[in-house]
Amino acid sequence: MIIAPQFIPLWLNLLVGTGMLVCIATAVWFAPWSSVQAATNRQHVLLGGLLALLLLWLLSFEVTEGVSIHLLGVTSLTLIIGWRLTIAGGTLVLIALFWFEQHSMSSAPLAWFFSLMVPASVTRLLVFVLRRHGFRNLFVYMLGAGFGGGLLSMLAAAALTLPVFWLIGQSDWLTAGLEHWPFVLLLMFPEGFINGMVITAFTVFYPDVVKTFDDDFYLSE
Repeated sequence: MIIAPQFIPLWLNLLVGTGMLVCIATAVWFAPWSSVQAATNRQHVLLGGLLALLLLWLLSFEVTEGVSIHLLGVTSLTLIIGWRLTIAGGTLVLIALFWFEQHSMSSAPLAWFFSLMVPASVTRLLVFVLRRHGFRNLFVYMLGAGFGGGLLSMLAAAALTLPVFWLIGQSDWLTAGLEHWPFVLLLMFPEGFINGMVITAFTVFYPDVVKTFDDDFYLSE
């Protein structure tokens, strides 16, 4: 989600921007660059995934004056290349998106939070919970982490917009969001379907490049 800069107070931009810089620096520092460098197929998956993410984010539409939204697609990227590479690479995708669409960089911190940080973190947490509770079935990974991760990511991003609308003093947006909450369901299903389809395909045909998939865990009895 991208909010026009004139609606974002300076203090909120500074707060979110500081957290963004810390997360990006941490992700870049601890990202497994050596593993990516050592395997050509992982390089192709990383670059191809970032390009696909950019194309998906370019398909945005305005829901109200000053606010535009797009499908996320971050769940698939997080499951395939991991949280750290998703944060690091996704930030470059966001910069490219702002350059292509001529957005002001003042909108970048909140856009980064909603479009990247929230879905990547929700997906990573979901994978941890599924493994922690011993769900070893392959379909639980593909449907639970893939399809379910997409659903929950969109739901979390949509839910977090409400307190942000309140913080920036846009009561009309908050009221409209509460009145038109079924619209979120229309976004959740395609988000879950796209991510579930991508993860299913990669898990079946290219399981070796899916970072969060452990065949010993999900396929052993």
